[in-house]
Amino acid sequence: MEIPSKTLKRASIALLVALLMTTAGCSSFAGGDAGGTTAATDTADTTEMTASDVEGAANETTSTDDATAAETTSANETNESSDSASDADSDSHSHDSPTNASDESTVDAAYTGQMAVMVGGERVSLTEDLDEDAPIHMSDVDSWHTNESTTLAEALDAADVDATESSLTYDGETYEESEDGTKLIYRVDSHEVDPEEYTLESDDKVWVLVVTDDSNVTAPGEYIPPEQLHVHGTIDFTVDGEQLDFSRDKYQQAGHNDHFHFEGGHSNPWHAHSAHVTLAYGMSTLDGINMTDESVTYNGTTYPYDGENGTVTVTVNGESVDPTDYYLKNGDSVSIEIESAD
Repeated sequence: MEIPSKTLKRASIALLVALLMTTAGCSSFAGGDAGGTTAATDTADTTEMTASDVEGAANETTSTDDATAAETTSANETNESSDSASDADSDSHSHDSPTNASDESTVDAAYTGQMAVMVGGERVSLTEDLDEDAPIHMSDVDSWHTNESTTLAEALDAADVDATESSLTYDGETYEESEDGTKLIYRVDSHEVDPEEYTLESDDKVWVLVVTDDSNVTAPGEYIPPEQLHVHGTIDFTVDGEQLDFSRDKYQQAGHNDHFHFEGGHSNPWHAHSAHVTLAYGMSTLDGINMTDESVTYNGTTYPYDGENGTVTVTVNGESVDPTDYYLKNGDSVSIEIESAD
């Protein structure tokens, strides 16, 4: 059985007092006279004082021990409180990591992709025009998804865009492919498609463009932010058989043009952040290059298309184009060849 510390101390004090009293009594008996009695009395008084002092000291020790224990308990409680506060503070300031944060653009569907529809200089808002029964749905301005097998024409029809290979009707106006400058482009990645025959597949990047001479769009057109669907392609620019390296710093995005540039230290692909970047505009943004409807200038030397100073060939996807009139499209392969007369 464990004896409490206070009880043990009191027992020790009583034993000490008894021992002192016994010692005092022995001294008195040994003296045998009045002087001895006086001495005994003095000794007893001294003994009583000593016992009192001892008990007081013991009580002080006990009080000190109790205070120390109380301080220790208080310190422990303070530490526990501090730890709890620290934990609470940590929880209240926790942030989700990118891997834990929810991705609202992720959609569980059989087919997903991106799509942009431009009629003249206006972008059709598919997110506003598609109803609940539409064969496709938009999770943001670019991203479409569907669980049905759907043609491009059916998807566009849900947004009130009536599309055929040779015509497109939107907002009460019909546009037809013709020689007067109206062009209809239905492109999936880098391929031209017939909207009534092409069935959408996952990861398709779809561009539908209606280009007219009277659209009043001035290059480079409305800027498309990097996070949205924009235009990419490749280029091969050679001068006397030597290929330009567009991975060089002076051709990269830093300090360059937002609408047309190369980036990431790569010479391909080029990036066009508008549906109305002409080939001439894009090339003329590059250091040491200028392109017009009559010539190409490179490093201070101008090469007219008519053959003076050499020959210049400008093609896109293997076909000759007017670079001031041709809008770059997704998947375009541009070739510019200069052969000097020297």
